[in-house]
Amino acid sequence: MTELADPPRPAPSPAPQSLDSPAAEPALRPRFLADIYEDASRCNKCSLCQAVCPTYVVNPVEWETARGRVSLVRDAIEGRLELRDIADGPLSTCLACNNCMAACAPGVPTAEIVTRARQELQAQEGHPFGQSVALRGILPHPIMLRLVHGLGRAAEVTGVLPLARRGGLTRWMGLAGAFAEHLGPLPARTAYRRAKGLPGPPAPARGRLGFVMCCYQNVAAPEATEATLRVLAANGYEIVVPTLGCTGLPAKSLGDRDAMLEMARKTVAVLREHRVDALVGDVASCTMHVRDFGRLLDDDQYFSADARRLSQSLRLASDLLADAGLLAPLGRLRLTVAIDEPCALAHGSAERSAPHRLLSQVPGLRLVPLEEAAMCCGGAGAYFHSQPERSTAILSRKFEHVVASGAEALVTENISCLNQLREGARRHAPHVRVLHVFEVLQASIEGAQRRLAARER
Repeated sequence: MTELADPPRPAPSPAPQSLDSPAAEPALRPRFLADIYEDASRCNKCSLCQAVCPTYVVNPVEWETARGRVSLVRDAIEGRLELRDIADGPLSTCLACNNCMAACAPGVPTAEIVTRARQELQAQEGHPFGQSVALRGILPHPIMLRLVHGLGRAAEVTGVLPLARRGGLTRWMGLAGAFAEHLGPLPARTAYRRAKGLPGPPAPARGRLGFVMCCYQNVAAPEATEATLRVLAANGYEIVVPTLGCTGLPAKSLGDRDAMLEMARKTVAVLREHRVDALVGDVASCTMHVRDFGRLLDDDQYFSADARRLSQSLRLASDLLADAGLLAPLGRLRLTVAIDEPCALAHGSAERSAPHRLLSQVPGLRLVPLEEAAMCCGGAGAYFHSQPERSTAILSRKFEHVVASGAEALVTENISCLNQLREGARRHAPHVRVLHVFEVLQASIEGAQRRLAARER
């Protein structure tokens, strides 16, 4: 892959005069982004982030590292350059995976710094029209999401979309065409529709859970969410599935802070109406984003209290079930599995170990280690479209490790990861199945149920 040159930098400011001089320059003060200035100032330029940054390992130039990006954002805050000067490259190529924090002694939150810089840049420069239509007119509204799914299915069934794929027309359709190629045919039934026909838990119920549906997984991989709901029910939980729009993660990543906060408010307004013992989600990135609502809406007098309460009650479904324990009998699965860890989860957290804790209980299943399991796969959001060369290089590196592991199945619990890793399997390892962790658990539970039914006959 061709290395990208460092972006042009303005001439350095003259060195400040001695503090003993009456004409000494005053100490620099942040022009904007005061909320992350202190965090950005903690970077000690140690370079340990280089080895764990997915973009740097495939394109080793300084501004691809966390320390390079943070330094440039700080320069913009202090007035040595403008954010628009680093929009292409330092701000746009970061995956916001926070993998750098695993090696960062001062714990500089690079993802938050870059995300806030993107938000400030759009506040200064304005929001792209198409992006605003998607983030404000479509994603927050469940009825619009259903309409988009219906149109996608109609285009698929009538042959319009397959013809566009074969003729290469999707390449001219912008982001919509990119997703049409990346995802392939959409399943006919969304996760919301599948949830309506699921059986309840065996009596007595273990607890009542509110399920936070990811709008992306709802249409792109509904079978994964269906498996999650079935496994939770089989393990004694009553599930309530509120109808939600997007919770705001795409708006956060793309830089539209106002749209993000509005989607957060809409989500809180729906969830607070349901009386449940806890909230759960099965998509790591969305779950962690909703868990952050207490902080994001802290200054909102109408939503702050409910946002904090909901944030504190939200669990990743795999973590909740691993802690509570499996009740449903598990059948034997002769399968060799490697686990890819979603980078949305904090390093060293209980959530990262939950799939290991659950799958290690499946009879016959063999877990094998995956080199760089915590390294991002390059599939965050629309990164595969906006940064195709980097995304492809990062994915190729990931699958070198997958093939070396000898795994027959690669397991994760994040929708962007599922789709990106499935693309990687198609290209590099067609023999490897890419599954959500709850799909594996569901297969094991169904195996046990079949054997029990056979014995009863």
